[in-house]
Amino acid sequence: MVSLQGCDQPPTNNVQETTASDHEATSQITDQAATDTPSSDFKSGNFFYIARDVADLQLRAGDYIQQLKQTQTELQQAIQDKDSRQLQQTAMTLQQQLQGFNQALNSLNLKSQEIEDVRKKILESNQQVLKSPFLNGQVNWDQINFKQIEQQMNNVQTEMLKLASMMIPQSDSAQSETSQEASDTDS
Repeated sequence: MVSLQGCDQPPTNNVQETTASDHEATSQITDQAATDTPSSDFKSGNFFYIARDVADLQLRAGDYIQQLKQTQTELQQAIQDKDSRQLQQTAMTLQQQLQGFNQALNSLNLKSQEIEDVRKKILESNQQVLKSPFLNGQVNWDQINFKQIEQQMNNVQTEMLKLASMMIPQSDSAQSETSQEASDTDS
């Protein structure tokens, strides 16, 4: 004879109560997570959003970058020639271009946190340049310290190089690595 004392079915009320309390706890956790997330729509690490944002950034800001490079060349030439009139005109052009660049950056509708961080850094750099005495008319153009302007231009150039490194598509480095690997296998 076999005794089945330990095989009684549990009452269904306990299962339903446990399931209901588990569901309620899950709802509370979900509600808590929803209120803890920031109100922004930024997503971190989503490749699609990053690629989309980089393309949009290059599309809207690429022309400004080219203009800024040209203006930088003109400024360097005016400094070398010690031409205060040309330097003043180029400084005004640079100021207008940086303001337009900032407007283009602010008009972007970014979805990725990574590219938003890049935009913030670029805007901060641009604001520092725009606050410089050189671009705010706080320079006596008749008594110009060309050495000081040259130092400021070096600062602008450094910021532009940082910007260019942020704007260079990652596919270029991947292509160069691929071509390097191909040349290594040919050897």
